[in-house]
Amino acid sequence: MKKWIKICLAVFCAILGIIFIGGAFDGDGFTGSIASMGIVFLIIAALLIRSVITGEKLLKLEADKYYALMKTKADNYYSEKVKSADDYSEKKRAEANSEADRYYNNTVDAAERKRSSLEKEISALNDTLKTLREESIIEAIDVDAYSGLRSDEVKNELSLLKVREDELVKTGTAYTSTIGGRKVSEVNTQAKQLLRCFNAESSSIIEGVTAKDADSARGKIRRSYEALNKLFAKDGVAISEDYLSMKFEELSLVYAYMLKLEEEKEQKKAIREQMVEEEKVRREIERQKAKIEKEESQFSNEVKKLMGYMQKAKDDVEKQLYIDKIKELEDKLKALAADKEDVLHREQNTRAGFVYIISNIGSFGEQVYKIGMTRRLEPMERIDELSSASVPFKFDVHAMIFSEDAPALEAILHQTFRDNQVNKVNPRKEFFKVDLEEIKKIVCENHNATVHFIDVPDAEEYRETLRLEAAASKNEYVFDAQLS
Repeated sequence: MKKWIKICLAVFCAILGIIFIGGAFDGDGFTGSIASMGIVFLIIAALLIRSVITGEKLLKLEADKYYALMKTKADNYYSEKVKSADDYSEKKRAEANSEADRYYNNTVDAAERKRSSLEKEISALNDTLKTLREESIIEAIDVDAYSGLRSDEVKNELSLLKVREDELVKTGTAYTSTIGGRKVSEVNTQAKQLLRCFNAESSSIIEGVTAKDADSARGKIRRSYEALNKLFAKDGVAISEDYLSMKFEELSLVYAYMLKLEEEKEQKKAIREQMVEEEKVRREIERQKAKIEKEESQFSNEVKKLMGYMQKAKDDVEKQLYIDKIKELEDKLKALAADKEDVLHREQNTRAGFVYIISNIGSFGEQVYKIGMTRRLEPMERIDELSSASVPFKFDVHAMIFSEDAPALEAILHQTFRDNQVNKVNPRKEFFKVDLEEIKKIVCENHNATVHFIDVPDAEEYRETLRLEAAASKNEYVFDAQLS
């Protein structure tokens, strides 16, 4: 029975009970049966009220159970969703970290390549700047007059110049003076003071001159000359132009002496390198001769053995086998004899060798060729040595020319392309910026043998490096596009 029906019945029974109990007290006196009926209705009402209250408690217990069940389910559902969200978040975080790491690595690699490229450009620009400075210095300070002298001869010229300077001082032509009514002794004292100051300053400048500041040293001497003349003008003395010219000449001699020392140092270095190269050639020839002689001895002994076996052969078939083998060994001996003759010829003819034309576009750019020579029996050994000498990429061979007079052919090529030298200061570097067709033309004009030229260098490592850089740059662009 529903709750509201019970409540209505309980109210109804309670009202009836009250009515019956009230009716039991009429005018004739108290009626017990009617009062009993009223009490019964009140009891029924109380029971109904109790039933309603008990039902409420039962409903509350059911509701609590249902709430607890739903709460447990909700908690489980929440935990599952939180775990799912955490897993999804962790997955996305890992993906984001992986993508960020890849982007970071690509960015760092690209930055490193850019830095390396910029460092190369800076190095090249510094080399160019150094060359331009040296050229400007050479133009500013005249050293051509001493180009044919050795360092000791330049030093002698410097000593002679000192004598001439002293002579100017003794004769009084190192300075000019205006006595103006003063004593000669006073003027001479001031002149000596002036010359001491100028000599001290110019000597300090000249002694400290280097290739970097040679041009500025000339300006310093000029400024010292003008400043001291202005300072001593009131004393009526001034340094003469002749004495200033001698100081400029002294500066040129000192600078020429420095250049000569450096040039002689480079010459000694080149001589040492040539001696080392000649020793390598000598050892290579000795090894080749020893190898050929050893093989000749082995083949000769083998021929003798086979001759003995052939004489003891029992039939023609066996004998023919020995004859064929002996003929094969004799052919090898003839080839060895030709090789030995070639080696002996190379040993006796010290001018025979290979002139090589090589390039390294990854290190020096297009149309820059090194033209050199080697007397090695295996000329590629020399190319391998050059490839390992502080260059990022290997050299590529465009031509390997054997000549009976390799130094002469090399000298013709160097002289022809002298104006195309990359290093104008040190020609022994042997690098030339020139078109390969021009080199072919000079070689064909001065060499009678057919020479095979390779026009396009392989440059495998350099081209693979460019490909990797392009691929990395493309990946970086695609990643940036995805992020945006």
